[in-house]
Amino acid sequence: MKWSFKIGSIFGIPVNLHITFILLLILIYFVGGSVIGAGGVSGVIFVLLVFASVVFHELSHSMVARHFGINVTDITLLPIGGVARMTETPEKPLQEVLIAIAGPAASFLLAFLLWFIADLFGTGVTISDFSVKGGILAELTAVNLILGIFNLIPAFPMDGGRVLRGALAMYLDAYKATRIAVGIGQGFAIFMFFWGFFSGNIFLLLIALFVYLGAEAEERQMGLMVALGGVAAESAMIRDIETLTPHQTVGDAAEHFCRSFQGDFPVMDGRRLVGLITRDAIVETLHKKGPTTLISESMIRDFPTASEQTPLTDILQKMQASGSKAIPIMNGADLKGLITLEQIGRYNMLCSGYSCEFMGTSKA
Repeated sequence: MKWSFKIGSIFGIPVNLHITFILLLILIYFVGGSVIGAGGVSGVIFVLLVFASVVFHELSHSMVARHFGINVTDITLLPIGGVARMTETPEKPLQEVLIAIAGPAASFLLAFLLWFIADLFGTGVTISDFSVKGGILAELTAVNLILGIFNLIPAFPMDGGRVLRGALAMYLDAYKATRIAVGIGQGFAIFMFFWGFFSGNIFLLLIALFVYLGAEAEERQMGLMVALGGVAAESAMIRDIETLTPHQTVGDAAEHFCRSFQGDFPVMDGRRLVGLITRDAIVETLHKKGPTTLISESMIRDFPTASEQTPLTDILQKMQASGSKAIPIMNGADLKGLITLEQIGRYNMLCSGYSCEFMGTSKA
């Protein structure tokens, strides 16, 4: 995820911090007393403990996903919570249900453990203590209870929305299950919006907006996956592509970029693919280092590739996991073409809902 940096790893899973999280800590330090009831160092420590709970929540999702053979790219902490990114979606509805429910279950477990520790030390926690005026254990117990309950709301992108979609998908096709779950989620979002509006609760308004847009994005994503289902890379890849060499300059790349529709270029050393220079890298290097910079200094050396038979859905997931907007298509060691995010969008726009036999290809 852009604007994120790694702060460590747990069980081999990188944990990243989004730059806006630093801004949150600064905000809490100076005005935390009026926001969460604690500012300065104590406020910052409390927020860090809350996000340790969020990491535990996301790690639970990740470990269950790993159990089903799904690779977890990283966990990223944002001011609004955490996100565990996975390289693929679960194959079976039950797997999605179990992965999704693991997070809230972990939050409830942590809440119980905190309550038990408080009771062990004679500082018992009751419902009346669940406020910013309570002790640290009471506050963290409340936070984890709320985190678990909030995530069980049957609305994307919360865990409850994925549980609902997974349960529906046991009896319906994935897209119809998603549409029903999205509709229910957006209904909750509209209810929360009016509740927040009439009660003057800005926080509820923001949550409603987050839920509504998150549900809409999930429906678009699933619709795209359905439209691309069964289509191989060879059906949509760009075959007539320009390539560059490591010894050419970024100025050469910029000239090719300016005079063609191609924005990302495979870098070849003879017949061997050694790198990829993207439009973002061309523009950034051109302005920061100048046009005489060698492509070998700016190209990406570690990037995903795919074969001609790789489904477009898998390629799209590779793009999302790696952050790359272009993936070279290979036949063994030979470069056969290029798939870009823009190209997938073009194919979807032309072929969504019907056959593309007029292009010599068809959907499975």
